[in-house]
Formats: sequence, structure tokens, C-alpha cells
Amino acid sequence: MTQLLDRPNAPVTDRLRRDVVSLPGVVAHAISVIAPTLSGAFITYLAAQKAGGATPLSFALATVVCLFIGLVVCDFAQRLPSAGSLYTYAVDGLGPAAGFVVGCCYTIGYAIGCSAILAGSGAFIAAAATDRGAPDLVCQWWFWAGLGLMLYLALSWFRVEFSTRSQLALTAATSSTLALLALIVIGKGGATGNTITAFDPGTAGVSLPLVLGGMAFAMLSFVGFEAAAALAEETRDPRRTVPRAVVSTVLVAGAFFVMVTYATSIGYGVHAATQEWPASGGGLGALAARYASWLTDWVLLAAGLCSLFAGLGAHNTVSRTLYAMGREGVLPRRLGRTHPRYGTPHIAIGTNLMLTLAIAAVLIGGTDQTTRDRVSAAPGPLSAGFYLLAEGLTFVAPFVLLAYAAVSVAGLRAGRRDPRPGRGRRTGIALAALAGSLTGLVGSLYYCFVEVAPGSGVPGPYRAVPVVLVLALVIACTAAAALSRRGALVGLGTVFE
Repeated sequence: MTQLLDRPNAPVTDRLRRDVVSLPGVVAHAISVIAPTLSGAFITYLAAQKAGGATPLSFALATVVCLFIGLVVCDFAQRLPSAGSLYTYAVDGLGPAAGFVVGCCYTIGYAIGCSAILAGSGAFIAAAATDRGAPDLVCQWWFWAGLGLMLYLALSWFRVEFSTRSQLALTAATSSTLALLALIVIGKGGATGNTITAFDPGTAGVSLPLVLGGMAFAMLSFVGFEAAAALAEETRDPRRTVPRAVVSTVLVAGAFFVMVTYATSIGYGVHAATQEWPASGGGLGALAARYASWLTDWVLLAAGLCSLFAGLGAHNTVSRTLYAMGREGVLPRRLGRTHPRYGTPHIAIGTNLMLTLAIAAVLIGGTDQTTRDRVSAAPGPLSAGFYLLAEGLTFVAPFVLLAYAAVSVAGLRAGRRDPRPGRGRRTGIALAALAGSLTGLVGSLYYCFVEVAPGSGVPGPYRAVPVVLVLALVIACTAAAALSRRGALVGLGTVFE
């Protein structure tokens, strides 16, 4: 690829601030997007629907698969330290038109995720406030979501370091809360004692194919590990720091998830977990009342704060991708401008905050109270917030996993023309990443066609997910064709340094 051309549409004044984020900040950004406390406390039941008490094995396998995808991202990040991240990588490996489509899918996924996680954070914090008898206003999910939106503006507008430092502190604090609960369960020996049979499908009463099915859902908890790449242009020594951050994020998140799911499995009892864990509709958080009741509200609060800063990470990722696509002219060029004083993509930041509000309005306005109650599984005043979280995350996963699959294919194609030694190794890694991405993609769409529980039916909002995905792809492909006819895709992916 032609390296880093200065062009009229990418003036020096519209560049991100350089060398301001260190390795811990980049790792914190990526881990916060994963939202490990939210996933570990409340979402692991999706994998347990398949893998039951052997869900820890599913998460261990998901860690390996995400490591393969991460290695493909690392290979690109070493050559192309761009804020466009997966968009730029897809342009390099698949060509401008396909790269544009991948960039659109990736941006749509994270934009929906930002809105969903922000709403979820408000609902969790409001639930904790309600349990403590707080005033009515403080018990409204939209109150906390509104404060969160203002926080996103303040932390992202001025300097990116404000975001990464706060993400580092809050992610460590919230993860520690759930880790403490996990250690309490493990320390007490769970229901029947500590045992390695949580990694044995036979003892758990499930088959290996079901464990692999659980792995597909476990991968959903890792979505966001690649977000480190979006800060490449603001990171010190990005060609080394970003790959290290991506691998570190997968390993740290994988170790955390395995510990938390192991504690959940033995908390129910490995064999009993196969039935009780999926029925809980949650994760380790559902066991707090049984093993450490004094931690119950703290887990809710930790999930809320974790979600809040996951949304911040998603917001920063979207704004960098919008900025990269805007400066290259495939989206409005104003998106490619940076603040003259702070060096942040302020137009893209404002645009995504407006998208966050618009997406929330569309998702809530497009459903009635009965549907929201059913999807959120939390009837009452907080149902809209929890509905946005559940429905939004259902949209996010297939968009992002499709981008992972496309980048894996891009890695295969780019590897064939790479003159460096190790072509066979890179090809093998890319193939493994593609297989894992496609497995995760199938898992992300599974419950859009299959009932979560027999007789429950598939909610209309879930059935809409594949329709919206296909519609977005059709629109993106049509736009790519129009841009190509205008010659607007020439030189895409070359302006970032």
C-alpha cells in the first residue's frame, strides 16, 4: 500500500494528537469496551444455554479463537497504525469498495452498542438506587443515561487521555467487585466443592458440539477487544503498542471470564448448572444473594459503571472510524476535522452522540411496553433501559463479527503478497480467525431464529436483527458502487500519518 500521503483533504491541522496514550491506556480502552463485569455478571447465560456447566470450557476455547482474530489485527496494526482500524485493514486486504462496506458495518455496530450500553448502565445504576430507597428521580434509568451522555462529551471532547485514564480506574474497580464475588464462591467451594469437571462436558451432561455452540455465544462477550487499534494514531509507538494491547486484552479478558464462569458453574454445582444457569437469565450476579448477599447491590452498581465506561469506549471507537472515513471523503468531510486546540475528532464526537440519542429513540419508539417488558425480562419502570441493552447488544454482535470475518479474509489476501517470512503461519492464523469469526457470527444470529426457551417464541425485535443487517449491507454496497463510479474510492486507506 502507498504509505501515508499528505493530501489536500488531510491537512496537518486536522490530525489527531500524537503520542498521548500509553500501553495501559490502550488496554484499558479495549477492556472497557468488552465490559467484562456486565458480561460476567449478567450475560454468560447465553453460552450456558448450550454448554451448561461446561461453559468455562466454552470461554477458554473462545479465548483461543479471539486470540487468532487478534493476531490478524496485530499483523495489520504493525503496518497500518490508523484510527480507521478494521476499516483501513479491510481496504488494504479487500480493496476500497469492500473496505467501505466493512467500515459502515463496523461503525453501525458500535454506534448501536454505544446507545445500548449507555441505556443499560442507567438501568443498572437506577436498580441499585431503587434497592437503597433513593429519591424517585435518581431511580430513573434515563436520568443516569443522560448524565452519562454528558460525561461522554466531557471526557472525549477535550483530550483522549481523560477517557483512557478514567476507563482504566473504573474498569479495574468494577472488575474487582465481580472478581471478589467469584473468589468468595470459589473459596466456599460452591455447591459441591471445587472441581475441574467444570471443564468436562461429560460430567456437565452436555456434548462437545454443545460446548462449541457455547463457544459461539462466549465470543459475544469478547466483542470489543480489537478497539485498541482505533487509538493507533494517538498512541506512543503504535506499531508495537497496539499489537501488545490487543493480545493483552484477549488474555486478560479470557482469564477473567474463565474464572467468573468457573465460579458460576460450581456455584450451582457443575451438573445442576446445566439446567439452573440458563434458567437464571444471568451470570455470576444471580448467585450474589446465595453466597454474599451484601454484594448484591454492589454488583448491580459495578455492572452499571462498567456499562457506562464501555459505552464511552464504544463512543471513542465510533468517532475515530467516522473521522478516518470522513477525512478520506467517503463520508462527509467535516467528520475528518479535529479540534484546533485539543486534537480530538470533535465533529465525529458530536455526530455519534446525536446518533446515540437517535438510535435510542428509534428502538424505544418502534416497540410497545409489552414488547419491551418481554425482551428486557424486567417489567416495570426500568424495562425500557434494559430493553435497549438487550435489543441493542443483539444488533451489535453480528455487525462486528461480520467485520471480524471480513478482516480475516483481508488477512488471507494481504498475506499472499507480503514478502516477509512466515507466510504459511500467517495464512494458518487467518484461516483459524475466519473459522472462529463465522462461528461467532452464526451464534450471534442463532436466537433470532430459535426460541431461547421452548414455547417462548422469538420476539419480533430479535427477528428484525438479520433483516436490518441485510438491509445495511445492501445500502452500504449501493453507496460503495456509487462512490466507485465517482472515483471517490481511489487512494482509500492511505491517509493516517
